[in-house]
Order: sequence, then C-alpha cells, then structure tokens
Amino acid sequence: MKQRCTIYDIARKSGVSTKTVSKVINNKPGVKESTRQKVWEIIRETGYYPHHGARSLRGRVRNCVGVTLAPTLHQVPLNEDFLLWLFAKLSEVFSSRGAYITFDLAPRSTATLGNDYGRGVWEQVYDSCLVVGPLPSDDTVIKRIHASGIPYLALGQTAAFPECSCASVDFFLGALESTRFLLNRGHSRIALLTAFEGYQAGADRIRGYKQALEESGIPFDPELVVYTDPTSKTREETVTKLMQQPGVTALVESSVAEDAGLLRSAAKKSGHVLGDSLECLVWTYSKEVAVLPEAVAHMWLPVLDCSVEGIHQLAEWMDGTREGPIHVVHDPVLSDAPRTGSLPKPTRVAELLSHAVLREESKDSKNTGV
Repeated sequence: MKQRCTIYDIARKSGVSTKTVSKVINNKPGVKESTRQKVWEIIRETGYYPHHGARSLRGRVRNCVGVTLAPTLHQVPLNEDFLLWLFAKLSEVFSSRGAYITFDLAPRSTATLGNDYGRGVWEQVYDSCLVVGPLPSDDTVIKRIHASGIPYLALGQTAAFPECSCASVDFFLGALESTRFLLNRGHSRIALLTAFEGYQAGADRIRGYKQALEESGIPFDPELVVYTDPTSKTREETVTKLMQQPGVTALVESSVAEDAGLLRSAAKKSGHVLGDSLECLVWTYSKEVAVLPEAVAHMWLPVLDCSVEGIHQLAEWMDGTREGPIHVVHDPVLSDAPRTGSLPKPTRVAELLSHAVLREESKDSKNTGV
C-alpha cells in the first residue's frame, strides 16, 4: 500500500515550515503568493489531502458542517427551492474554507433513533451543526448540542431554552399583528389556521393571536383555531370546517403552505367568497409575489434573510473570529398593498418522498402479482 503523504512531506519538498503549509491549505493570510503557488504545486503532485480525523482529534480545526431537521419532513413545509437555496448558500459560505457539508434529512424513526435529530453531533460526524426548525416546545436535544461546545445554529427558537443559538422570525409578533389588522377592519370572529402543533413556532402563533383578542376584549374560542400540516390528505376538509364555524368573517392563514387553490376550494365549499364574505390574511415566504391576490393582506416572513445572517455568523464562530451563541431574530412584515402575479403551490420534499414510496409500493405489488 502506498504510504500516505503528510504535511511534513509537503513542507520538506516545498522548503517551508509546516505552519506555512497549513496556512496555504486553510487559505489563511501571511504567505507570499509565489510560496503559496509552490506549495499548491507540490500538493497537486503528491495528491496530498489533510487527514480530517487527525485534525479533529487535535480539536483545532472545524471542517464538517452538518445540517439536520428538528421535525420530520411531513411536519415542516420544506420545499425544493428552499433546499436548493440552503445548499447553495452553505456552499458559498463554507466552500472557501474547505468544509464538508453533510445533510441528514431522513425522516426519523422514533423506534430506532428516538426522534434524535442531534445524532450527527453525538456520533462526532459534525464539527458544527445547522438545525432547520421549528424546534419542539419541550426540546431537550438543542440543549445537549449547546452543551457539546460545537458551533451550532438553529433556524428556530424555543422558549424552554432562551440561550439557544438561533436565527428566526418572530412568529408571535406575526400572529399579533395579523390579528390586530383584522380586528381593526371590524372583524370579531377571526379564525386561525396554523401549523407545527407541539413546536415553539406553533405555540408562538397561538400566543400572539390570543393577545390580540385579549387587547380587544374578545374571548378566545378554541373552535376557531386549527392545526394542520402541508402534506395532510385531509387539509382541505380541515380548512373548510374552520371556515364554516358560526359567524367567521376573517381568516389568518399562518400555516405557510402557500396553497391558494386549496383556500379558494375550501371557501367555495363553505359558502364563502374570498375578499367578500371572508377576508383572508395570508402568511408567505415570498416578499413580492402574492400567494392569494384576493387576500386583504400578506404577512411576509423574512426567513431567508435571517438565515443568511445566521449562517455567516456560524462561519465566523467556526473560524474563531466570534463567539457563540448567535441570536438573530427578524420581525415579519405585514403589507396590504395590492400584489400582482400569483405564487404557484410549492412542491414539498415530503410530497416527493411520498410519491417515491408509492411508486416503489406499486412496483413491488406488480412484481409480486398483488
């Protein structure tokens, strides 16, 4: 077996110190350009690569960014565009540092893994960790990640652990402002369609909704609040029943499913006309394009903006140029200005996986003659 080339071999062949070689490999300043080119030439000739395992054991180099999901794919509205954007952003920020990017997006089995989204940290696969939220209201995994000492960032918050390193939108404020807006338009029976039952992002929506009602002296009616997830097969039926609640004249659609067709269909089945007998305020990740042009207003959630800011700070934490934890929280933006164009329903990753499973099951049935 060919003996592995070491950093000492590169230093000897280049006529420089191992410290200089390390600076070249890690793209650090303090090396003349001619020396840098010479070292890279020797590296290419020898086929040398740093031994990541040894570097990690020494505890001085952070080189693998792990991406994991706190909820399962069926509970989070993760779509193709966001996943591609996230991969591109992480590549842009970390590729110049020579870091690996590892995704753990598999739906977790409670029986085998205990819903433990931090397994990449416990198994020491990651040197830093990005948790795509929302976080469970009673989350304990994020506390263990925090205690591990590695740089990490959660794209979500949890009231159970305020010290959490996070980049998130203030969903409480979003629900508060959405409900206030409809109250100011004269509505008193306002329905709330939400998501993330058992997660902090869902609890924050309910809390903001309740506070706005309390400010106006309107009692909270639990029948006017419904949880749903974007891949539920009974979602249209759920929305229809919510719209049919007695006296409902307005709806805050805060599930961020961005599905205008479903809203129109549910309104028709419930006997409503959107924008007339039922005013709808829709939450969206899109800043400019309308989810539902006939909506009375849209609430934009700047998730990408706060994620970018948090990811850059995570890179600085990895580099040792800043300390953690990170705390980036952006306010949502409500606008009742007319929007042109219509946003097509996003394709969720969970839906793609479900279709793939159905295709495999169909193939198996044909092969077995079922």
